Amino acid sequence: MADVMVGIPQELIDQLGRSALASLDEPERVRVALAIHLFATEQVSLGRAAELAGFALADFQELLRGLGIPVVIYDRDEYDRDQKAVDSLRDRLNLDRGR
Repeated sequence: MADVMVGIPQELIDQLGRSALASLDEPERVRVALAIHLFATEQVSLGRAAELAGFALADFQELLRGLGIPVVIYDRDEYDRDQKAVDSLRDRLNLDRGR
């Protein structure tokens, strides 16, 4: 992957320096912040975001947890499908008990 040079206002660098990413050096702060954004906006997967950030997956997950960012994105459709499956299983178990 090729590196790209971009102009970033010092104010942004300073803000990141006061964030939970403060322990990272400046270029790494920016790279990690961008990877977090891409993951949080569902543009890349968790694994890809970790790669882009230069982190092991478990370390990236821990970073996200520390920032209060969920590592699993669970939307309403997924919840509804899971709830139907649970209800169906519960119904089958109740029928089996009645026999």
